[in-house]
Order: sequence, then C-alpha cells, then structure tokens
Amino acid sequence: MGVVPDYVFILPAVILVGWIASWWATRRIRWVGLSGAAVVSVLCLVIGWNAMGPRTDPRTLGCSPAFECTDLSSVYVIAAGLLGILCCLALVVLTLVGEFIVHLSRDASA
Repeated sequence: MGVVPDYVFILPAVILVGWIASWWATRRIRWVGLSGAAVVSVLCLVIGWNAMGPRTDPRTLGCSPAFECTDLSSVYVIAAGLLGILCCLALVVLTLVGEFIVHLSRDASA
C-alpha cells in the first residue's frame, strides 16, 4: 500500500465513469449527475472535517509534531472529497466544451 490508500480514488473514478456513461443519455442526466457528484464530494469534506474532532493543542496530548495526533481516516475522506470536487470542476469544463462542439456539428449538418 502506498502513502494514500486506494479507496480515496473510488469517488473520482465513479464520477468519471458516470460522466462518460452519461454521454449516451440526455444532457439533463449529465448535469444532474455532475451536480449530485459535487454534493457527495462536499458531504465527504464536511463529514471528514467533522470527524477530525475539536481542535486541541498537540502539546497537551503529548504529540511532538501535530501530525502525530491526526486521525488519518478522516484526512483520507477529506482527500476523497477534494479529489471529487476537482474532478467535477474539470468535467464541468469538458462538458461545456463537448456540448458546444456537439451544438456546432448539429448546426453545420443542418
């Protein structure tokens, strides 16, 4: 296992696969799917942030660096949420470009 566990990349992978599959459906499904993925990503951020618990002084817990007192499972949930949000933002840009190209090709053939 590397520095970051593999399950951090599950949310962005599901978002990407769903986005690719949505191109065979209506554009409404594509935008609803991206919106839902963004909501889930923000929820991961909020849940991970709340799971970290209240802020305490690391010196009172006996931790020399503050990183020793951090629960890494909540950090991984936050990382998954951040990757999901970045994935959604990139896919929104790609969707806008793709729909513009599809619109231009339909106008050219008409």
